[in-house]
Amino acid sequence: MSNKFDSMLKILNKIHGNENVTVGSLIDDLDMKERTVLRYIKSLKDAGFPVVHDRERNRYTFADGFTLRKPSISLEETLTLALAKRVLASYGTGIEKVLSRIEETVFEKQSSLPDRIVASAPTVPEKVSANLGIILQAIMDYRRIEIHYDSLSEDELTKRVIEPCYIFFRDGFFNVRAYCRLRGEYRTFAVDRIAILKPLDDYFVPHSVSMDEEMEGAFGSYIDGEPVGITLRFDNDASAHIRRKKWHPSQKNKALPDGRIEVSFTVNGMDGIRRWMYQWIPYVEVIAPEELKTILREDAAAVITKNDA
Repeated sequence: MSNKFDSMLKILNKIHGNENVTVGSLIDDLDMKERTVLRYIKSLKDAGFPVVHDRERNRYTFADGFTLRKPSISLEETLTLALAKRVLASYGTGIEKVLSRIEETVFEKQSSLPDRIVASAPTVPEKVSANLGIILQAIMDYRRIEIHYDSLSEDELTKRVIEPCYIFFRDGFFNVRAYCRLRGEYRTFAVDRIAILKPLDDYFVPHSVSMDEEMEGAFGSYIDGEPVGITLRFDNDASAHIRRKKWHPSQKNKALPDGRIEVSFTVNGMDGIRRWMYQWIPYVEVIAPEELKTILREDAAAVITKNDA
């Protein structure tokens, strides 16, 4: 950005701020000669800014009705920003401050985002928020991280070195997708289950992992697994709710004559969709594959046994 541009911007802001802008004041404030000040004012006029000299008050001002207003945004954009502020504010004071600065940039002082919106997200613990910053920096630097991880499937913390690829948010939790040097494969780590995290002075070659491709087959936070076709049938009591949104990119709906709905997916493995499916019991029926039918029967039998005990 040139000194000329900076100086012209300062002149505009001073006039907009209703300061006592004169040739003498600009000579002092901008530390330049009189002919330079006059040349910059002429350049502003040539650029279309209605800068005029008020003889009565002996200062420069804008012609009547003109003001340097911050850019206006549409109702759709206002709503989007308002929702973002409501939801993301719970992710920590750092994000809340950034959103407030964006709001100040977009709106006039007398305006603000609508306060008639109620939206929330799970509060992110301070440690998780701090770890997210460290992980993101490591991703950008291609830097290895040492973690002590509390896996749900293991009884004790495991020490691992990971090479982080990307961060994603699913099912109310932040996760990091990374190459695990301990297991020799790509794994998903829940950030809230990382007990200790330490960046290493050790770097790695960027991985050719496609976030879009991996997330396309994932259901919830479950990424690993071979692609499998799933077909579910929902009773009338649940079909209206299923139609309200698209639960997965591969989702295909088929309306049945009796009002029920048949929904098919192609997902990586069955763990993710299995847990999602159980929230619709008893209004869901597994059509395919047979393996998922067997899992459902076994899980249902286990529930009955526990409740009969």
